[in-house]
Amino acid sequence: MLLAFAGIALSASAFAVAPPAKDETADTTAGQHRFEKLCVTCHGPSGDGAPGRAPKLQGRTDLTKAAIHDRIVTGKHGEHPMPPWGTVLDEKAIGELVAYVSWLGTQQGKVEHAGLAPFDLKDPERIEAGHKRFNKTCAGYCHGYEGVGGRAPDFKGRDDLTAEDMYQTIYHGREGADVMPPWGGALSDEIIWELVAYLQYLGTQPAE
Repeated sequence: MLLAFAGIALSASAFAVAPPAKDETADTTAGQHRFEKLCVTCHGPSGDGAPGRAPKLQGRTDLTKAAIHDRIVTGKHGEHPMPPWGTVLDEKAIGELVAYVSWLGTQQGKVEHAGLAPFDLKDPERIEAGHKRFNKTCAGYCHGYEGVGGRAPDFKGRDDLTAEDMYQTIYHGREGADVMPPWGGALSDEIIWELVAYLQYLGTQPAE
C-alpha cells in the first residue's frame, strides 16, 4: 500500500520511541496492525519513509487527520504517487489508519513493533510450532534444518535480528543477493509470529 504524503522530509532521529500506550484508542492500535500489513513496503516499519518511494510520516505535525483521511481516500498523482483507497477500504479501516498515521506524526525515531506479537515469543509451545513450520516451509531449499547449513545465512547465534526485522522479512520477502519470496499472503500473522519465536530461539543457540 502506498501512503505517499507530500511535504518536507525531516531528518531521521536516533532516539527510539515506544509503541502506542495501552490507553491509546482501539483505532490507533488496530491502525498499527493494518499499517504493519499494508503500508510498510513504501513507508517503512517505523513510518520513516523510503527515498524515491514515499516520504516519512514521523514528526509530521503538519499532517492533520483531515489531510491524512483525504490522502488515503483520494490518493495522489505526480511525485510519490498513491492510488485512491476509498473504494478498497471501508470507513472503519480508513479511520484506523488515520489514527495511527496521526500518532506517527508525533514520533521521532524507530517505532518498536515487536509488541504486536499476539503471544509470548518465548512460549515453548509457540517455539515448537514455529520449529515444525520452519522445517516444513523454510528448511529444505534455503535455510537448512535447525537454521544452519542452507543457502541463506545461518540463524544460530544471530542476536542482531530483532523480532520486527524477522516479521517484516518473512511477511514482505527480500530482494537482492539473499532473495526471499514474501509469505504475508500465504501464512497467517499467527504462523509468522511462531516462525519469529523459533528464529529468536535459534538466535540464542551457539553458532555452528
